[in-house]
Amino acid sequence: MDPLLDALLAWIGDNTAYDVSDIPRPALMELSPEALTRELYADAPQLIPEDGVDDRLIALYSHEDGAHGTLYVLGPEHVTGAEAYDDPTDNPIFQEIVLHELIHHVQWQTGVADTWPCPSRGEEEAYILGGRYLFETNTPDPIPNRAFWAHAYSTC
Repeated sequence: MDPLLDALLAWIGDNTAYDVSDIPRPALMELSPEALTRELYADAPQLIPEDGVDDRLIALYSHEDGAHGTLYVLGPEHVTGAEAYDDPTDNPIFQEIVLHELIHHVQWQTGVADTWPCPSRGEEEAYILGGRYLFETNTPDPIPNRAFWAHAYSTC
């Protein structure tokens, strides 16, 4: 996954004002839907849905886990459109999921996140850049009304 992380970090550097040249790679954990759900609800397991899967969940970022932060993402074989690729990591939708979380990593590594009134403030940038990435790869956006959701999810 290092080549994918390197390519996406370079994309962030080319498409934002962030200097990504000295940003260390985060750990990348590909998880099943059940394991990703358990990761989200680790501190409140009583909230895990009865079937063990939160269907809304596709990725998480923790700046506190690992030496340089950790991206927890749904394994590429579980992402919409995976069946169209010999290697599901080639799926632009999977790549955009990783990109979204990697943007959060960059926000934390550069100190930008330290200036926010709440942690959700970085969502707008991550959603908007993810949409741009999908547009550039000629991939239909699976999130209708992305701009609306970008704003909604970034509200404190």
